[in-house]
Amino acid sequence: MTITEKLSAFFMSIVLLFSGGTKTAVDPTLRTDPAAASAAEEKYGIPPFDAGEKVGVYLSSGGTEILRYENTSVEDFRAYRSRLCGSGFRVYDEHETENNLFATLISETLTVNLSRFAATKTMRIVVEERGALCPTADECERVCESLLTGMKGETVVAAEGMGYVIRLADGSFCIIDGGMGDPDHVDSDKLMDILNAQKPEGTEKPVIAAWIFTHLHGDHVGVFNCFSLDHHDDVVIEKLIFNFPTEEEIAASDSPYMLDDSIYRWTQFKKNLTEFYADVPVMKVHTGNRFQVRNAAFEVLFTLDDLYPASILNGNGMNESSLLLKMTLEEQTYLWTGDFGFIAADLVLMEYDKTLSCDFLQLAHHGMNGTVALYAHVNPKYALLPVWNGGLKEMLKKSQNLLLVFSPGMKQMIVTGCGTWTIRLPYNPAFGTYRRIPTDKTAYPAYPSLLGEKNS
Repeated sequence: MTITEKLSAFFMSIVLLFSGGTKTAVDPTLRTDPAAASAAEEKYGIPPFDAGEKVGVYLSSGGTEILRYENTSVEDFRAYRSRLCGSGFRVYDEHETENNLFATLISETLTVNLSRFAATKTMRIVVEERGALCPTADECERVCESLLTGMKGETVVAAEGMGYVIRLADGSFCIIDGGMGDPDHVDSDKLMDILNAQKPEGTEKPVIAAWIFTHLHGDHVGVFNCFSLDHHDDVVIEKLIFNFPTEEEIAASDSPYMLDDSIYRWTQFKKNLTEFYADVPVMKVHTGNRFQVRNAAFEVLFTLDDLYPASILNGNGMNESSLLLKMTLEEQTYLWTGDFGFIAADLVLMEYDKTLSCDFLQLAHHGMNGTVALYAHVNPKYALLPVWNGGLKEMLKKSQNLLLVFSPGMKQMIVTGCGTWTIRLPYNPAFGTYRRIPTDKTAYPAYPSLLGEKNS
């Protein structure tokens, strides 16, 4: 180990030692109603789960119900899966990750998602009316190289925002969030320009194979709203993917403004779904779901279902509802966090180990969230930071981000506030062709190439 590496390791140990732990205490009695489990089972006509200890039943958006049990065993999980199969359900998908068990079962009218975590012995049964299912396979004929673009927001409404565009191997796209929409629709047009520039030659309209929303805040869904108003006829959208809280929770949370009539809010989002995308499948994802978008494979590691008996009324508010998604693309892995909250960060550290490791980590909440413990565990090679240029200095001072700055294993931090950028995938730039840690004076070269270096 070099002297630099030893100093970096020492610094990281100091940061870990003095960084705070859990940010928010959770009231364990919040919304617990063990007796409601029987009512939920009767309502949906599913077999009762008679093992472990009932914690409660929680109503999520769209009538989804989450039944939570503690002190369960592997045998309990497998026995209940078998009971569902014996009562008219069939297994749609199932897998095991680090001794955590997941299964999706379907009937003609219902979908039941089961999850059981080895470390906490927690089991969740998520029941809802059957809707669009996560595709476990997706045909993809390779016609071009995969690309990742980070879009710098130009909106005058808010400096922050997050929008990533993934060009897949068949020339279609997967979009993560989008950014903050505004009355001038600058970012809406910018996104359309990126799609047109990157679509394969001869393609009439860009195809968005999936538009994924990590959570409901306007600086993540706003561009979609404006884009829908401006360009809904200019693209083909195949599916929309999200899991949002109930309107009652939103109204009582830190983000009731998402229910107003501003163009970048939930109210406009719902209008767009009805007016422009009535025939587009909406996938409501749950923890343990796996889905394929062309040559990109996704695994859902966390949704707001996992919070209960806490909710977005605790901790970091709406940010706590952010999806945690692990994506594998061109043999590299990505952890998409959105504005991931502190309760959620503590929870996933209890439930996962190696699964959290990745090549690319999107830093949570524009660099404001995330924890030292989580980032040390992820230990990424590349950090994606969707922060405005003026906020970069302050973000780099935060302990969880300092850990990455001084980590010998992290090769590069890429900041969208420094400019819109595009990288070729798999990404492995030659050392010395890039700035490892940008400053607020850094300006990325204009689209379409981050640094003008073609990967070997």
